[in-house]
Amino acid sequence: MNNLLLTAGAVGLFTTALHIFGGQITLIRPLLQSTLASDVKACLLVCWHTVSAYLLLTSGLYLFAGLNPPAEPAQDITVLLNAISSFYLLFTALFIVIGWTFFGYRTFYKLPQWTLLLPIGVLGLLGTTNS
Repeated sequence: MNNLLLTAGAVGLFTTALHIFGGQITLIRPLLQSTLASDVKACLLVCWHTVSAYLLLTSGLYLFAGLNPPAEPAQDITVLLNAISSFYLLFTALFIVIGWTFFGYRTFYKLPQWTLLLPIGVLGLLGTTNS
């Protein structure tokens, strides 16, 4: 069992639930009630739920890898987990950099999503080095 990957998966599932249910209330409902064109709303909703699917599937992969570590280090799963972890770190950077252009230093609390994405990426990378 790999506790770092299990923790990354657990934080990922928590983030998924927060994204789907909390985001539905705070972001998606206002978006759908806005005066934006229907095609823009539909496209943004697809993008939103693309992230939902990514969060759910990658959290499941972290949990699977944490519960089923290979008897010998498996290069293919390590490369995949490292790529996924790198995406989480990239998403963290995007929230901070893009948020900074809108809010300056206030981005750290105006767009707090980075606080959940960062540990998933870090734990995922650490989990593959401690296999």
